[in-house]
Amino acid sequence: MRRFNKILASLVVLIMTIAATMSCTQDIDFGFKELCFYHPHTAPVKVKVDWSKFRHIEKPTGMTVYAYPLNPDEDLFRFVSHNLDAVTLDLKAGFFHAFAFNQSDSEYATLEFYNLEDFENAEARVVQVKSNWYSTRTPETKLGAEPEWLAIDCLQNIEVTEEMVEIAEQEYLAARQEAARARKNARKELDTKAPTKVTKTQHEVGTLVPKSIIKNVDIYVHLENMHFLRSALGALEDMAEGCYISSRETTEGLVTHTIESWQFVYNKDSEGAEDLMNGAIKATLSTFGTPAGHTGLSEENNLYVKLLLVDNETMIDLNFPIGEQLASINEYDGTQLDENGNVIWPEVHVYWPEPLPEVTPVNPESGGFDVGVSDWGDEIVTVLPLL
Repeated sequence: MRRFNKILASLVVLIMTIAATMSCTQDIDFGFKELCFYHPHTAPVKVKVDWSKFRHIEKPTGMTVYAYPLNPDEDLFRFVSHNLDAVTLDLKAGFFHAFAFNQSDSEYATLEFYNLEDFENAEARVVQVKSNWYSTRTPETKLGAEPEWLAIDCLQNIEVTEEMVEIAEQEYLAARQEAARARKNARKELDTKAPTKVTKTQHEVGTLVPKSIIKNVDIYVHLENMHFLRSALGALEDMAEGCYISSRETTEGLVTHTIESWQFVYNKDSEGAEDLMNGAIKATLSTFGTPAGHTGLSEENNLYVKLLLVDNETMIDLNFPIGEQLASINEYDGTQLDENGNVIWPEVHVYWPEPLPEVTPVNPESGGFDVGVSDWGDEIVTVLPLL
């Protein structure tokens, strides 16, 4: 009976040893943890990320990479890192798609992300906002925040071969054997911290080069008698609500962006002196661009501008159809530079043909251009015809 028990005990020990050796999730009781550096049947795939087309616009502090197996039975991978140079993923043999964008999807205040589990339909949209002065033209119209900078790029059909997986498994087994030998030697020397060297072959499969999907547009409203202008507000209507991440194409959804910050740009004579009566008010707006299906017709986008004159009573509402000037805005990605290395963004120029009315300032000594909203006077609207 004792002999039988000894045989049984030896058999149990043998089975447990084999199980520990074959299982990658089992710690080896040699004082080492996590000796299974790669799960069996996967290979470490390295995807480089080149930010040179975006870093001059904004320097990213982190990135998010999604990898999508073409096999529907496998799970997608999400990797968030402050290492901006590359990402290494352990993937099974097969084909994958991947895209990357700056920051984490949870870090944006003006953007929301949808359908990230679906490579083709993953999208970013501006969050909806409210305005205390602008009323939408239709109940379906949304007011959208100006989006923060978003740079994206994707790779399709990344291949992980069976050979890559075989190399990873061989290195995995070699690492376990080396660890066992190191621990054996350490026990003899009564050393509990024997080092383990591990060979890790990373297979480079491509480089992502994110570019900005957000565009700036500089808007100029040219006016005469600007001395009588106190404040301005504006809205750019029917712009794209968002974009599809994998294709960089804008969505069909529409939003209106309000514009509450303007500056004076005065005309100059041949000697460079400023004409304080004539020039333009300028605003810079960030946007995804025009929506899918935009054909470049002027009436597809309207620029609404509300002027408050220095009497603090007279308001002028202006509307400019500018869809034609926005026809090529989606082609801009921040990589177009001038001779000085500055980013070239599209410009919109509109002209109001009538001089602003010569009104009496409510406070002649104050003067100046004010873009504030809260202290606008009662709305006594003067609408001039658009010629």
